[in-house]
Amino acid sequence: MPTTSVLLPDSLTFSGDSILVDHHDQNFLVCCFYTPNYQQHAQQLKQSLDNLNINHYLQSVPDQGYWEANTRIKPYFLQHCLTRFANKNILYLDADAVVKRPLDYFENIDTDIAVYETHRAKGMSHDYLTGTIFLRQTPATHDLVEKWCMAQQPEKKTQVDQDSFDSAMQQMKAQLSIEPLPLGYIKIFDKDYSGTVYIEQYQASRGQTKLRRQRIRRRNQILAGVVIILIIITALKIF
Repeated sequence: MPTTSVLLPDSLTFSGDSILVDHHDQNFLVCCFYTPNYQQHAQQLKQSLDNLNINHYLQSVPDQGYWEANTRIKPYFLQHCLTRFANKNILYLDADAVVKRPLDYFENIDTDIAVYETHRAKGMSHDYLTGTIFLRQTPATHDLVEKWCMAQQPEKKTQVDQDSFDSAMQQMKAQLSIEPLPLGYIKIFDKDYSGTVYIEQYQASRGQTKLRRQRIRRRNQILAGVVIILIIITALKIF
C-alpha cells in the first residue's frame, strides 16, 4: 500500500542505529524513535517489550536542535514505518513509555486508527494525545499521516506534533474510522487512574528545555525591565 513521500527536513534521517525484533506472532509492530538524550528511556521501553515478547522497531534519529522540533519528527517517522513495514499495522509509542501488560487488544482493532481523545478535559491543550497511536494499514490511514506531515510548519518553531495532528484530524476525521483508545493504554504516570494499566507514559518531556517556555521567560524579562525603567522615570519626574 504505497504512501506519497513527503520531503524530510534536511537534518532528519532514519538511517542511524536501530533495533528490529519481528519474530513473534503479532499483526502489529511497536515503533518508536528516539534522540540521543532519550536513549536510556528507549532502552527501558525495549526491556518492557522484550519481557512481554512484543515485536518492535526502535530507531535513533538526530536531535533537531530543540524539543519542539524533535516532536515534529513523529509524522515523518510514522510514514517511514508504514512504508517500510507494509505487512504490519503500526503501534507508535513515545520513547519514555513502558509496556506493563500484553497488548493483545491491538490485534483485533478493525478501524483505521486508535487514539485517545481528550475532549479538552481540564489540563488538556489538544484534542488528542499522541504518545500512543495505533495505525492500521489502510488508504485512509496513509492519507492521514501524509496530511499530518504536510501540516508541519517548520517556520513556526514552537509548533509541536499534537498541533499538526489536530490539524490533520480536522481535515480527515470524516473519512476515518476511529477507535477511542482506552486510558489504560496511554496512562500518564502521575495521574490518578483506577483501571488496568497496559502502557504507562513517563513524561520525560517535562525535564526538557522548551523553546516556547524560553520565549515566554524572555518576554517576561523584557516586560519587567520596561516596567522598572518606567517606574524610575516616573520617580525622577516626581522628585
